[in-house]
Amino acid sequence: MFKTFSRSGATACALAALAIGLGGCAGGVSEETRAAEAVAPEAAAVVGALGLKAVSARPDLVSGGDVLVEVTASEGARIADVEVFANGQAIGAPLRRDPAGEDFQVLVSGLRDGANVIEARTAAGASARLNVVNHPIAGPILSGPHMTPYECRTEASGLGPATDADCSAPTRYDWFFKGEDGVFHPLENPKLQQAEIARTTTIDGRTVPYIVRVESGVINRAIYRIAMLDDPTTPNTTRNEGWNDRLAITFGGGCGTNYNQGSNTADSALNDLFLSRGFAFMNSTELVNQLHCNGVLQGETTMMLKEHFVETYGVPKWTVGVGGSGGAIQQLLITEMYPGVLDGLQPSVSFPDSALHTPDCGLMQNFFKSPDAAGWTDEQKTAVTGFYGTTCASWARSFVPVVDATNKKGCGLSDLSLVYDRKTNPKGARCTIQDLRVNIYGRDPKTGFARKPDDNVGLQYGLKALNAGTISVDQFLTLNEKIGGNDVDGAFRAERSVGDPEAIRAVYASGTMNTGGGGLANVPIINFRAYSDTANDIHSRERDLTIRARLENANGDADNQVIWVAGPRGRPGTPEAANAVDLPALVLNAMTKWLDAMAADPAPLSHAKVVKHKPSEAVDGYFDAQKTFHAERASWDNSTAFNKTYPVHLEPRLVAGAPPANDIMKCQLKPVDMADYKATFSAAQTARLKAVFPDGVCDWSKPGVDYSLIKATYQKY
Repeated sequence: MFKTFSRSGATACALAALAIGLGGCAGGVSEETRAAEAVAPEAAAVVGALGLKAVSARPDLVSGGDVLVEVTASEGARIADVEVFANGQAIGAPLRRDPAGEDFQVLVSGLRDGANVIEARTAAGASARLNVVNHPIAGPILSGPHMTPYECRTEASGLGPATDADCSAPTRYDWFFKGEDGVFHPLENPKLQQAEIARTTTIDGRTVPYIVRVESGVINRAIYRIAMLDDPTTPNTTRNEGWNDRLAITFGGGCGTNYNQGSNTADSALNDLFLSRGFAFMNSTELVNQLHCNGVLQGETTMMLKEHFVETYGVPKWTVGVGGSGGAIQQLLITEMYPGVLDGLQPSVSFPDSALHTPDCGLMQNFFKSPDAAGWTDEQKTAVTGFYGTTCASWARSFVPVVDATNKKGCGLSDLSLVYDRKTNPKGARCTIQDLRVNIYGRDPKTGFARKPDDNVGLQYGLKALNAGTISVDQFLTLNEKIGGNDVDGAFRAERSVGDPEAIRAVYASGTMNTGGGGLANVPIINFRAYSDTANDIHSRERDLTIRARLENANGDADNQVIWVAGPRGRPGTPEAANAVDLPALVLNAMTKWLDAMAADPAPLSHAKVVKHKPSEAVDGYFDAQKTFHAERASWDNSTAFNKTYPVHLEPRLVAGAPPANDIMKCQLKPVDMADYKATFSAAQTARLKAVFPDGVCDWSKPGVDYSLIKATYQKY
């Protein structure tokens, strides 16, 4: 594992004080504060007012026993005379001016779990009071009871044995340097290695040794890493020399159902794109969607990590998200559910959420393997799935297992005896998406299992393929007669899936189905991708347009969203990869310009403010094979130059007639109307159609059953 060493005399307290500029750990008022408080003699006779607010977290959502607070004073109240108390006890820490502004801040530690009272007082009688609610650093705060069973991975992550049942571990620090060879190495002796260490120039113009400190620890039962430029040979009383006051948080892909902590290593935080520019860079095992596919839990974790960062290093100028696939999902859901945690989003190869209609591809692949699909051509199969080629089969292989409660490997448990088995262990851990979200969806009292929202009643699979003449009437009828559904364990059944009404309501109310509301109107979003539709990749580009449709439905427009597409990346090490457009760097350049402009504007955050500061290069467009950018609005119209270069495909529910937003979990029904079909049905075929859909077919002109925008942000489960 990586070697670690301490700065000379650098205790945990000194590191924290260094980072936020709070001074030493002794009590009293700092000299800086006293110097800033030169008050005219006549003002001293006025008893002014004090103000007190939490900076690092919402007062009711504090975690870990500490909170960074801001103290303000009106004319006549001297900051130099202020003492701060927690639950009646003087905290003994000095006020220090916020390095990024004119306010005075202090870190209040030693909070007890539950209710706490923080007070600021002066001898002249001025006072302010702040009620805060502290929660354990292991959580939960909002996400509801912890999942069980739960296996620790601290040893696999280089943090040593877990110290408790919540998989906690001591905080540690590791240093790395980027060498002249362009590779990161553990820093063993900075004085001897100076000649080998490269230098980097941050975006604010400081040239510093390319040395990175990685802080590691456990928050909300997940292992986090925070990387920042930091030269350990400099005095420990200064701020981090290389930090540009901006924070990037990375989010990982997939969609998993693991009952464990996840693992990573200290070097997983060594992201050259961000660190070379001076960004702080943070990751967490919880923020990998393949671990726990649960936006509520991931948002809570991000909130807690951000609080810890602010209390340790200071308030960042802004915080940006980065990550693809399931990492894109997290950025969107967290901003919808927990606005203010992320200020800008850089989602790549995006999906709108993890409430995808994944079971549809499982059902279709099951049908295609049956004798009922004999004679179907590849063109016809593609036409009813909507995807390019065998993409639907890729979906079935990759993610249909997350709806299968009998998939024992899906739980990520070393001890398989803990996993659900219908006969031998009916109360074991169930490896399904709905069971990972049981706090959100609730339990079915009849089974004790999590309620399941998946529904395909009334869905006319292959409708557009029928009307285009690609499949026959009999093929359309047979497909819909035989498509079936999934039972509560995810097994195929002849009957269609019927979603639990409570679960469907919860999908919308919680924001698990991202309908574009919450905080999504007030952040810059740059969706970007290297085109991979024709590689039978599940990351097909129609999803960016689905996200846009949802933003438009919720907010009236999607002017805060930009869509960029470039050519395929190619495999690492190939000429194609070497010559690919460097989309991540271009996106970060544009996002930095966008968020810097917003940060410089003192106006309150609003959708109009976001759009106002959009830089000129932040417009829809695509890069051609010569890496030339063509500005053109992204759309569903395949006659445009954009879409002729990078065609847009569909997916099963869009082929079935769903609207572009594709956010309907359960459709409202209407009677079968033969005018909806371009093909001619015989009397017998009409009778078959009505027998397949005795209660009617989806009425896509109406919103889904119990459709709504997110009920509220920062909900508690």
